[in-house]
Amino acid sequence: MKNNHKCESMFLAQAWFENNERGWILNINRTATEEDLEDNHHLEEVGQTICQIAVNIKFCPYCGCQLNTSKDDVVPKFILYDFSTWR
Repeated sequence: MKNNHKCESMFLAQAWFENNERGWILNINRTATEEDLEDNHHLEEVGQTICQIAVNIKFCPYCGCQLNTSKDDVVPKFILYDFSTWR
């Protein structure tokens, strides 16, 4: 099984793929803008990660390449990491 996928369509996005024991995961970051800093006093600088989502995938949503060659179904699920507040 290949452990890396580089997609030209993702070049400028803050997104990347991981392949681990759970299968292929698409990670996407949302970073703070100047407007976010004005709206949220917990944020400190432009470019700071506000949240990250990790979604299990079978195909690359950008180019359509099949990543997971397993015959098993991929059960849709995601994890949301929210860094916009102190907890």
